[in-house]
Amino acid sequence: MRYRIGTIALLGLLVLVGAVALARSAGLTAPFPGIDRVESAAEAARNGDRETVLLVADKPITAAELTEMEHWVAANLAWMGEVGTRMAVTEEQRAFLERQARLIEEYGKPTVALAALIVDRTLEAEAQRQGLWPDERTVQARVERDRDLAATSDDPRIKAYLQAFGETAFWQVHYPRVVALEIAKERLYQERTKDEPDPTRRQARWLAEERALVLGAPIEVVVPERLPASIDAAVEYLKQYYDLQSSVSSTG
Repeated sequence: MRYRIGTIALLGLLVLVGAVALARSAGLTAPFPGIDRVESAAEAARNGDRETVLLVADKPITAAELTEMEHWVAANLAWMGEVGTRMAVTEEQRAFLERQARLIEEYGKPTVALAALIVDRTLEAEAQRQGLWPDERTVQARVERDRDLAATSDDPRIKAYLQAFGETAFWQVHYPRVVALEIAKERLYQERTKDEPDPTRRQARWLAEERALVLGAPIEVVVPERLPASIDAAVEYLKQYYDLQSSVSSTG
């Protein structure tokens, strides 16, 4: 399935930034590296500027979302550094983390944040176009499941968002939007790869499908002065990102 860093989709914000599946095997414990940036991300999500900066496949990206994602990129860089130097990972995993971190640092956090949101909006639009967007009942069931999981977790990233939003606003307003996109991505993945039984080839196919969708998405800049990085740079990062992911997928 798609890359996730924790038990709930909130922590899937890091999909485009690094090898987040390593979180389960690395044994990383609190204090979580980069938690200050996660707290800043939560604050941006709660109180940030809602002005639309650009449209991707006719889906808006706001100034607040760009700021939130940039903080997540910074947090994930800190996490990758911690895992790569202190945790029990294989040499292959460590090498991948180092390559991913270098790629992020080469293009810069604002560019990577913009790229991540371009991917999200592209997949959101495609899922809706194909009738794969989840209904309210499906979303609510996932929210309830994840809320139960969160109640048993001491992950400070979850706590940062709960503190910023408050329990009611987070679970009833913010998180349903996050989880709807997560479910839509899962469904899109299934739909595009369902006839491929081999896991490695299935992942390779999905990467090719996603790359084609994302790099072909129409982008309209609405407020150029609010754009934190150039569209061209974000597209170039995405090409490099997909090349890196494909090289890992092809080796199993």
